[in-house]
Amino acid sequence: MTDIDQFVTAARSFRAFMRAANDLDLEARLREARTHVLVLYAAGTKLPHWFELGVRDKVSLPDEPREALVGFGKHDFYWEVFDPYQEAPLVGGALSDDLGDIAADLALGMAYWDAGFSDQAVWEWSFHFDAHWGDHAVDALRALHRACNPTR
Repeated sequence: MTDIDQFVTAARSFRAFMRAANDLDLEARLREARTHVLVLYAAGTKLPHWFELGVRDKVSLPDEPREALVGFGKHDFYWEVFDPYQEAPLVGGALSDDLGDIAADLALGMAYWDAGFSDQAVWEWSFHFDAHWGDHAVDALRALHRACNPTR
């Protein structure tokens, strides 16, 4: 299986988790979220670095609502340092926002992939990994790690 195929598998699995997450109890939801985000992030690091596409085909997102907002109860809100290389005040984050943004950033690439425009799909995923959803994944992982190990 290629790195891109592994990413597609991870992205589909993450999106399936998002649709079913609220059916899990909170402890299982936290553990599953941590695993899915970690696998997706690892797969994202192996995507070809985004490249210039030139003329782009057009594809529409299916008329489906944004992935369901996943609740994380008392573990949803957390504090973080936005940029670890700059001294600045803490900022607030939310696991539900992180995972929702990741899912939204995967959606257009998945629409391209499913329509047969694999180069455009990979470009979308890779570009947004570097520009947006990769940060959300890293931020969420630290919070999820702590939430799954509350006695530390």
